[in-house]
Amino acid sequence: MACGGACTTRAAGVSTLAAGFGLVGLGLWARRDVRRGLERERIVSTPGSKPPSAPVVDAGAARSLAEVIRDATLSSTGGTTYGDTPSYVDAEGRPTPERKLAALDPVTGKPVQNPAQALWLQSTTLQTALMQAYLAQRLAELTVGLGAVLVGVGTGLAAVPRR
Repeated sequence: MACGGACTTRAAGVSTLAAGFGLVGLGLWARRDVRRGLERERIVSTPGSKPPSAPVVDAGAARSLAEVIRDATLSSTGGTTYGDTPSYVDAEGRPTPERKLAALDPVTGKPVQNPAQALWLQSTTLQTALMQAYLAQRLAELTVGLGAVLVGVGTGLAAVPRR
């Protein structure tokens, strides 16, 4: 009893359906994992974030807080970005990009780092972590969407009638 092309199409449909359900499951698991990671850190947004003064547990809140941190850092450094911020300060406390002109720390003997550069390093680290959570959650949502499309295609292929 040969079923020809209908059986091949049905088998492809069942395989596509299984792959779709697998992607939906993986995407939902990844989304939950991102949320748990954010919850574990107990980050609370600033009043300037959206939503204000709320736990950061999803992609939108993570991205909003990252933008608020960047804006605050730019404000604190007079609008200079990390790349424009001189690395050191001289003996008078003025920023300088040249190591040889930098003041020396009396304890370590090393050049004194510009506090604005240290602020940028901290700020960039926080922004990167928050944006990583944002991107991971968006990728998880994309995976769920792709899985749903495959479920639909697989259902259609599996429903091909026998001749």
